[in-house]
Amino acid sequence: MQVHQHARPHMETHTRSAGHSAVAGVAYRLGLKLYDERQKVWHDFRKRALGEEVVRALTLAPPDAPFWSTDPAQLWNRVEASEKRKDSQLARDYRIPIPFGLDDSDAGDLAEEMARFIVETLHTPVSLGLHRDADRDALGVLKPKDKQGFHAHIYFPTRPLADVAGEDEGKDGSQGFGAKLTFLSNKNTSAAFVEMLNCKWSELATDYARRVGSDLTYQYRSYKRLGLKLTPQPTLGRSATAMERRGLYTNRGDSLREAKKSASDGAKPFATIAFSKRRKAYLGTPSFVPRQGSLAYRLRASAPSPKNKEESDELDRSLVLIEALDKAFAVYHEIQQELDKLFKIIEAARAASLDAAFQADQSREHRKLAYVRLRRWEDENRWRVKIFASMGGAPLAKHEALRSNVKLHSDHVQSLKQTIATHAREVVDAENEVHALKVKQDEAFSAIRTSMANLDEAKSSLLPNLMRELSLSDTALLKEQLPVLFQGGDGIEKVSEGIAEQDQVGLGHRPFQRPS
Repeated sequence: MQVHQHARPHMETHTRSAGHSAVAGVAYRLGLKLYDERQKVWHDFRKRALGEEVVRALTLAPPDAPFWSTDPAQLWNRVEASEKRKDSQLARDYRIPIPFGLDDSDAGDLAEEMARFIVETLHTPVSLGLHRDADRDALGVLKPKDKQGFHAHIYFPTRPLADVAGEDEGKDGSQGFGAKLTFLSNKNTSAAFVEMLNCKWSELATDYARRVGSDLTYQYRSYKRLGLKLTPQPTLGRSATAMERRGLYTNRGDSLREAKKSASDGAKPFATIAFSKRRKAYLGTPSFVPRQGSLAYRLRASAPSPKNKEESDELDRSLVLIEALDKAFAVYHEIQQELDKLFKIIEAARAASLDAAFQADQSREHRKLAYVRLRRWEDENRWRVKIFASMGGAPLAKHEALRSNVKLHSDHVQSLKQTIATHAREVVDAENEVHALKVKQDEAFSAIRTSMANLDEAKSSLLPNLMRELSLSDTALLKEQLPVLFQGGDGIEKVSEGIAEQDQVGLGHRPFQRPS
């Protein structure tokens, strides 16, 4: 039996005390837009388009289950309503890795088979989201095509369905669910169940891998239980991973880089060394080590080897500046993406406000006509109105209908005025965010400008190669903001002078203009 290193399944509990929302959780995993009735907010994850990030999304339920148990919106709002405590356990997310080599269809079938096993075992509905893995690893390095696979989120409540469990669905506050699956609430009592799920996953993973010609066996037991002397690599977490993929160093990323380097050298990882000591060790070495896959890393690989200490120090200084430049570009473009989103929000809010204003004008015209009809009818039936009023009788049906019509249009106008005010607040809030982001973006561009000037001042031999290695977006930014770099011939030699001249005349960075 061949045993290889691979990811294992993982069970996570979502609790209200940790700020989780079951509706938000399933919206993310299935790529949906769902309304959270408890929090009165929308959770919109439709940008995770089905077929792209989300490969398969469905909700399964036991046979003869209520109709709402396969509707994600109704199911998970009922889950939220059935849990009363502020620290309630809402749902469990069983995340499983999918073997490499499977296509979209096979990966979806494996995940669905695992989800149905949980449905049958716990008698509870399950929402399944099969996601395509990111094309870069936790450190931002592009993965080979054969290492880009899938993972699945199997999301299920902490209670079984009442009718399936043989309990009364009409029980006060039950929302159609039975008693808590208490054996899953404790680590000691849940261990056997999680082990059973992991065992089932290993059987399915091995079986599906064999179907595509692989002879690998997927194990659910830890390396220690298997008797393998392997040291698990440090994990980064969501925030550190996002920063590393943007080109920003993190303490955890440094630990993982060292662990990988030590493992490749056959040495024991020293990921427990303090970050400050690790950073000091880097600075004390004669050669700067850029982040793998970064711009500095690529330029270092193509640069000629230094012949003496002076050339080595010059190369190190250039690489440090290029690393800072690379990070500044990443921050700049990330902020620009956020700005683009805000501009779309502002544009949409203003369009919606104009539409509401148009509807309000129409309703005012309708209200005016309705009022004219009411006054005309009252003038023609003045004595009938007075007689019925003096007798204490009910208002005349025609009179009441005309008055209701006026009120209907008046209420509609007031509602639209509130809508217009809401959109106006959205525009103001978004514009405030835009201005705050522009300040940060200006700081990022200032770092770009400073790095370029320092490279020129240091007479870096890497500068010409740097200009060729820049991405299209980075090159476009420099062409727009620092055209002196592209003036041909002696443009590179006059970087510092050109930047200084632009700063003096206020052309270092284009001023921000509010969207019209």
